[in-house]
Amino acid sequence: MLGYRGGEYRLGRRGGTRLAELGLDVDALARARRPLLRPCLDWSERRRHVAGALGAALADRFFELGWLRRRPTNRSIEVKASGHSGLLSEFGIDL
Repeated sequence: MLGYRGGEYRLGRRGGTRLAELGLDVDALARARRPLLRPCLDWSERRRHVAGALGAALADRFFELGWLRRRPTNRSIEVKASGHSGLLSEFGIDL
């Protein structure tokens, strides 16, 4: 669905369809002013994450689904139990 190669993320052929099933309109995100997809280095963990319009839309959707929760004391987030199971069942991501 989403791959990283040559210093950039790429959305695979079935990625748009799969993201639409999750409730995201990738075509609309691609037309937005913000870049659709780009890597960003996390300052605390020193690992890449998905940024751009798609990264923000995924985060928003995960908050809507109750998979993520903002921590009140800082800018970090918590992956809730429903997020662990949702990420595993929907994307095969085992945290």
